[in-house]
Amino acid sequence: MDEELKTINNDLNDALSKLLKSAPKCTESALQQRKRKIATLIRLHVRHLQQTVIVSRRRQQQRTRRRLKQLRSLFMQQMIELQSSYLQMFVMLRMKHAQLQHDEEMETVRDNINTAASDSNLATETVGQTLFWEHTIPQYSDEQFLDSLHVTRSTFKSLCNQLSSALHSVPDLTSTVGVILPDKCVGLALYFLASGERISIISEQFAIPRIHTIKCLKVFCNAVMASLGKALRRLPQSEADCANVVAGFKRECNMPAALVGVLGVCCIPLRCPRKQYAGISTLRMEFLLDDRMLFRELRLGNAHGTKAPLPPMFAEAPNLLKQLPPRCINNRLVPAFVLAPANQNYPLRPWLLQRYSDPVAPHEYDFNEVADHLQELSDCAMHRLMSRWRFLSQPLDISFQTASCIISAATVLHNLLEELSEPHMLEWGNTVDVSRFRSAPIDPRADASADVKQALEVRDFLARTISSTEI
Repeated sequence: MDEELKTINNDLNDALSKLLKSAPKCTESALQQRKRKIATLIRLHVRHLQQTVIVSRRRQQQRTRRRLKQLRSLFMQQMIELQSSYLQMFVMLRMKHAQLQHDEEMETVRDNINTAASDSNLATETVGQTLFWEHTIPQYSDEQFLDSLHVTRSTFKSLCNQLSSALHSVPDLTSTVGVILPDKCVGLALYFLASGERISIISEQFAIPRIHTIKCLKVFCNAVMASLGKALRRLPQSEADCANVVAGFKRECNMPAALVGVLGVCCIPLRCPRKQYAGISTLRMEFLLDDRMLFRELRLGNAHGTKAPLPPMFAEAPNLLKQLPPRCINNRLVPAFVLAPANQNYPLRPWLLQRYSDPVAPHEYDFNEVADHLQELSDCAMHRLMSRWRFLSQPLDISFQTASCIISAATVLHNLLEELSEPHMLEWGNTVDVSRFRSAPIDPRADASADVKQALEVRDFLARTISSTEI
């Protein structure tokens, strides 16, 4: 536009200069004609200026503003679209997170709210159905019964007879759908332990509301612990019992006759549906095994709770191990001891020995070889327990207290069935992987106890005894 103005001004200046140079030679009429031409040129010049300055510049400014407005509108539109997409994605992720986090809680809340309706509907629906316990289980063959409950029919009847008095005296074995008979309570509990199904599925199969199903499990476990727990879960204390256990370990792995048990540890995952147990995600299980892989002692703790973790089993004195009489080995009294699990940072005590962390001498390697073999027995015992009671092989959708009660009763029943030589099918353990339940080691602590020196001496003596008697 500036160039156009410059061109117009130049043209006008040229025309005026020509008129001025030719003016003296012109007549009056010619002069008037030239003046009219000058006026016409001035008008044209003014018109060109108006068109250039007022119209062209204005249009250019309008085009610029319109272009900026379009760009601004496009930018704002893209920003709005991005913000809308982000909000939609954020809302979707939040909803999915909330759904995954509160799925179990909402299921429990709905069950609690609709308990009465569920009871009545369940009672109505089961009238025309084939009831699982009343009709299906009695038609099973002996093999099918064993595969479903993991006990034989004769053992099931014997167990019902032993627990009937304890179960009859409990008022909790009643629900809105009727009275839960003792044999149905025992069958429900065994089917839950053996199948590994979730409690909601068990309650549907046995036509019992979820709340009453959990009560039935608790009543059964309390009855088992009251009737059989003391007889089947205890540390070897009598002289005859200790002699049998240490002799069994000596036959198994050439360990000198002072070992009364092998310690094991594992972690059972929990999937608690309630808010008050939301912080508990793992149940730590410590156990003591004898030479027949029976559970003699059991301790359950919360591995991720708010309370301080419990010290390792038998790590502190006094304890039951120190009450056992010492054993005489090669004319030397050796305290009765148990073998701690490897790589768990258990303290070293005369009654709580563990493998050499960095073996150097031949007798140290011999002791570690025996210790490793004994730890394999611990893994084997856990595999048998989890394959017999498959509810342990998956996260439990129950509270910490309920899980502790059921697991304690499950170990007692396992011991009972092992002593009765009940069948244990290999296919039960095809899907069980004990390595998934390895426990993380406890935090190492500085150990300044005076018992460490004696423990080292006892372990060296036992290691040299193993090397001298090795065939």
